Amino acid sequence: MLRWGLLLSLWTALAVGGEPARFRRPVDAEWLNHGQTLITANSRSGTLSMLDLTAKRVVAEIDVGGQPVDLLSWGDTSRWAVVDCSGNRLVWCTADPHGSLKVVGELPVGRGPQTAAKLSATSLSVTSRWDHTVERIRVPLSAWPPFGIERQVLELPFAPHLQLLLPGDELLVVTDHAGDQLAVIALHDWTLHSVRRVQGHNIRGLILSSDQQSLLLAQQMLNQQVATSQDAVRDGILLQNVVRELPLNALRERRTLLPTVAKTVFLGRAAEGAADPSGLAMDGAGQLCVSLGGVDQLGIVSPGGRERVRPVVGSRPTTVLPRPGMTQAIVVNTLSDSLSLVDTQAGQLLEEFSLGPMPPLGPADRGERLFHDGRLSLENWMSCHSCHTDGHANEALTDTFGDHSRGTPKRVLTLLGGRDANPWGWTGDVRELHTQVMKSIDTTMQGPPLTARQINDLVAYLHTLEPAPPLQPITTSNADKVQWTAGQSLFREAGCAQCHIPPLTYSSDVAFDVGHLDEAGHRTFNPPFLKGVSQRFHFFHDGSAHSLHEVINSGHFTTMTLNAPQREALIRYLRSL
Repeated sequence: MLRWGLLLSLWTALAVGGEPARFRRPVDAEWLNHGQTLITANSRSGTLSMLDLTAKRVVAEIDVGGQPVDLLSWGDTSRWAVVDCSGNRLVWCTADPHGSLKVVGELPVGRGPQTAAKLSATSLSVTSRWDHTVERIRVPLSAWPPFGIERQVLELPFAPHLQLLLPGDELLVVTDHAGDQLAVIALHDWTLHSVRRVQGHNIRGLILSSDQQSLLLAQQMLNQQVATSQDAVRDGILLQNVVRELPLNALRERRTLLPTVAKTVFLGRAAEGAADPSGLAMDGAGQLCVSLGGVDQLGIVSPGGRERVRPVVGSRPTTVLPRPGMTQAIVVNTLSDSLSLVDTQAGQLLEEFSLGPMPPLGPADRGERLFHDGRLSLENWMSCHSCHTDGHANEALTDTFGDHSRGTPKRVLTLLGGRDANPWGWTGDVRELHTQVMKSIDTTMQGPPLTARQINDLVAYLHTLEPAPPLQPITTSNADKVQWTAGQSLFREAGCAQCHIPPLTYSSDVAFDVGHLDEAGHRTFNPPFLKGVSQRFHFFHDGSAHSLHEVINSGHFTTMTLNAPQREALIRYLRSL
């Protein structure tokens, strides 16, 4: 099977003249040699592309399959580990700058792997979003692909995403995929050193400061106490796009609280928002370069923290790669299948390189662009993705007018699998997804009216979002099957199925009096669908329950008193949905 895969990979390595028309969706890039040749990970086509900047063309493209989302050079730039998010594996590759790309092996990892980081000359780590784990993998340098691999898995209290090894090679920082947490991991025994909360969400950029004394985070900050009014959206009060600085000493000391008022660079200004900061890098002059995914720009910030200029790049820039020793940067444009070369000193776009021809955009493809477009909001401060990270949720509260009131902030709901969650919203008074889309753009984002085609396109994209997978799928263990079966029976016997009707959505088409009042006295709410409920971290409309245990222990609408084993069985069942 491996031999066939190698032959297929060689056969599909294409020169620029033979590139097929397909959506590539690049999300990461790394240098292959001295800032002249680079490799991109193309998440939708399942390919890697090699671009020669001198020749100004793609010199090779290889199929690796799955959904490549991250690249890590290993030992030297001829050996590469590719993170495949949908295939749940690392793909081992070899490369040279003359146009040779080959797949040589693979290694299964956790579900939904996000990033890989080099820990030492013989070990790397991988974050797995859906398993809530970070795994250390010891990789001998004697052979490629490696063999004799040793592994250690560490569970985390959140879904992880980015990671960064701190100076001294003793601690690893891992960020929350959508929420506000950071984990610090001790490398000497692979244990959880500490978990910290930072103000904000959507941490999409993570680097060290120029003096190596602070952590820099590109993220967003949602004001949960401000209503989504025109004034709050227009003035950037509701949602701020920032780069925040956290001192490393505070992270190293378990008992030291992170500063509540950190040094912060605020991106955007009046009438010119900076939606969705993502990739973060530092150029040769010490300037910060931040890709602004919602407005198709590269934000360039002076060493003193002043936003200098924002040259326009391609569609939805997500990653920034500084050119070694120069005041230039490569910007990866995910939705235009291109790379932009920017002079960061002059603040000018020098050139844009296409990774290959694209087919015509269909409704869902157009909807994907709209979902990530900050220009759908008033003054470009936020996109749908700003609160619904990758279609999921940022775990925050927001005071929208979805419940026809102000001063009643409610938890942001996931959109994964939400296509079947009729009705929509916390009050359940919206019966059509098209209506919900119009309402969100109008009353939450305060954006311009959408055309009928734009609404249909957004709905088409939302229909592509599958439910989040369960944290704890059913296993082959007899004991686990017995507990799961008991939980399934209790789900019906305790009355859960009256509001959360199986098996499609585990929701209902009517709202219920749940016995919990909001600030305006409302007590009738739409039951959220339970598919993928184990991938959420706050529950009830106000987020007051922080785990499924707290939900069950609160006696939430059960028609019988559950003892401890019954509660555990019910939770085990919920974690499998």
